[in-house]
Amino acid sequence: MSERLRVSTKLSYGVGSIGEFAIYIAFNTWNFLFYNQVLGLSGTLAGLAVTISLVLDAVADPVVGSLSDRYRGKLGRRHPFLYAAPIPLAVTFVLLYLPPVGLSGTGLFLWFTVFATLHRQAMTLYQVPHLALGAELSSDYHERSVVMSYGTLFMVVGGAGTYFFGWTWFSKAGGVATRSAYPGMAMGVALMAAVAIFVSAYFTRDQIPRLKAQLAESAPPGRFTLAELFREIRQCLNNRNYRALLLGLICLSVTTGTAETVRSYSSLFFWELPESKIRIFGLASPPAYIAAFVLAVRLHRRFDKRNSMLISVIVLSVATALPVTLRLLGLAPPNGTPALLGMLFSAVFVFYIAVAVLTISVLSALADVADEHELHTGRRQEGVFFAARTLFAKLSSGLGHVVAGVGLDLIKFPTGAKPGQVAHDVVVRLGILDGPVAALPTLLALFFYGAYRIDRARHTQIQRELVQRRSQAPAPLESVPPPAALGSVELAQP
Repeated sequence: MSERLRVSTKLSYGVGSIGEFAIYIAFNTWNFLFYNQVLGLSGTLAGLAVTISLVLDAVADPVVGSLSDRYRGKLGRRHPFLYAAPIPLAVTFVLLYLPPVGLSGTGLFLWFTVFATLHRQAMTLYQVPHLALGAELSSDYHERSVVMSYGTLFMVVGGAGTYFFGWTWFSKAGGVATRSAYPGMAMGVALMAAVAIFVSAYFTRDQIPRLKAQLAESAPPGRFTLAELFREIRQCLNNRNYRALLLGLICLSVTTGTAETVRSYSSLFFWELPESKIRIFGLASPPAYIAAFVLAVRLHRRFDKRNSMLISVIVLSVATALPVTLRLLGLAPPNGTPALLGMLFSAVFVFYIAVAVLTISVLSALADVADEHELHTGRRQEGVFFAARTLFAKLSSGLGHVVAGVGLDLIKFPTGAKPGQVAHDVVVRLGILDGPVAALPTLLALFFYGAYRIDRARHTQIQRELVQRRSQAPAPLESVPPPAALGSVELAQP
């Protein structure tokens, strides 16, 4: 299936990424401000709530991936999940920002934990099947990069739109210190996310017959059991290339999550920017992602995917640490000057170019690893493999909240703070947390990505051997009858 896809197909697939990134940016940008600064929940408890939801969700990612790998029905194996996700995703996101008035302490912590967990479960229902669908659309080494580029490009539509909309909303609704402003922001973001996911699912439905024909060429799955799920996960983790990508993503998630979570604090208190100026940073990501859309495939052709990842990590690290480092050395422009805004805008622009190229490279590489896995095991299991990508987004929020929360408590950053009224030494420590500390995990990510070994020649060999095997395989038996509904997937005891 190496033919080029229609542009309309790639556009329809990419639109779904709006939903994921709109929620991701909103959660990382304002969630911590809401619970810590507005409601007074300690940074450590806010981080713990997200960590609990992340631990519970770590089980859901591979389960949904495995179920969608096995599912058989008129809508294929991915689309039923895509149609089921938008409403619970939107509702649980809005409820995060509607805790009962007067709730505090343990009660507030439990509200945050419960709805963060439910929200992440709903996101998993969409993320894993959507990413697996992108891997299935083409088996060509470079066309896969193009498909993932479309997904990454549309991420910026959701992310930039959300960032600009949110800061504009808060600047007109009383500011981020106003509790009543948050539900309106959440409703706007939730509606955009739900519509984007449904549109993507609906307009990619024409690919279902082609994907079902492709599926018939691989080994039929058995029943879903916990024992079989653990065996699949173990098989995936035995793949050294998969381990390299997964461990690199975990390291990077600490940097990106911390930077995006603390950036709201540093923008308000370290750089002392008004909300009407902060929203301008949302305009940096569209040209950055457009540049990455063009740049990623060219980098892959010239340097291959592994080296493209390494270059991206280095650039991302420098863009994260440089502005704060310049300020600490006395080399940055003073607060309140146009030169400062230009410097920060440039850093955000470069940061998102690196993030976008890295995202495209890793997603494309994960699809190549899924091919290698099929060669070794005879099974197509994109769903389980792409649980790594959804884990990255959630780790970015989860670990970012943990590092930010514990860090803010350690530096004794006050709740209910106002710009210009926080002690100078506390503000300096905030800058160090946002810059140099956040960039440190990228050193480990460089090590792991350097261990990835599937280049263009190796992938060509894998595809050649898969084609040969499929041509010699007997017609598949109908070992698993198509269920009448999603709920009919059997969960047998191991």
